[in-house]
Amino acid sequence: MTSLTSLPLSADDETTLAVSLAADACPFADSEYLRKVLIRICNTDDGWNQDPEAEPLITYAADRFAKLAVKHHLEPADAMAACFEAMRNPSVRYGIDPWGVIVTAVATTFRAWQFADEALTSIDTARRGGLSGCRAERFCERDLPIWEYDQAFAVDFPDDLGDEPESDAPAPIPEQAHALAALFTTQGWPPASTVVAVEVVLRKLADAGSRPSAYEALRRERRWRAITGLPADSWTAMLRLLLGTPGSDLTDAGKGILLRLAFGEGLTHLACDATLSKAVAQAAPCREEAA
Repeated sequence: MTSLTSLPLSADDETTLAVSLAADACPFADSEYLRKVLIRICNTDDGWNQDPEAEPLITYAADRFAKLAVKHHLEPADAMAACFEAMRNPSVRYGIDPWGVIVTAVATTFRAWQFADEALTSIDTARRGGLSGCRAERFCERDLPIWEYDQAFAVDFPDDLGDEPESDAPAPIPEQAHALAALFTTQGWPPASTVVAVEVVLRKLADAGSRPSAYEALRRERRWRAITGLPADSWTAMLRLLLGTPGSDLTDAGKGILLRLAFGEGLTHLACDATLSKAVAQAAPCREEAA
């Protein structure tokens, strides 16, 4: 199998670069002048940084190979790196035709870079050859999903899953409010006001997005308590019972009824909690106040 480095430069590339160099009046286009400059630069300590002609030479060479870089699906700026790498080689300084060596080296480098990107391999592997005709197939380049190309990626779901509900949607807020209100009404809370109060808390929690935000908003704004008709002490106590105490999530009282329900505790279990039932009963409004 032919090595990548032994492939000749295409006729179009050779002709284009030869005509371009022959028609150029820049002194760098002359091979002997280029040889003299490269020998001076390479024989001087830190010549590529100190020599006044080093930067113009690299810029000139990069401009010459910019179109060839684009042809190989590279950036024009990549031509500068390839030219600098080629001009440091001793074969350029002491070869019969310095520009001929540079043209071949840069073209070989461009092909190696392009092939390395297509085959998803290293540049050194691409230079050595042995992978001609290989090209990596990227998932993003396909029009159809991967499982339609390779059955190893396909997943067959049992048919009986289609009979099950897609998701456990939560009950509407009014239904949740009536269920939660039973924890309070069994301990002496007025049914009508309690249901309204619980529904207000649930809706505000859905809007606020967090228990501390909902607690502060409901505690500070008097209009929410006015809607429920509950006394101030009972209203504040209900907020603590439902939403918990901010920063005290390690205890049942700190979590609150709603968070305990979210963690998997049922209403029946909460109704059997003696500590919770006692706290609900103690916070119940007097009948005169509730009226």
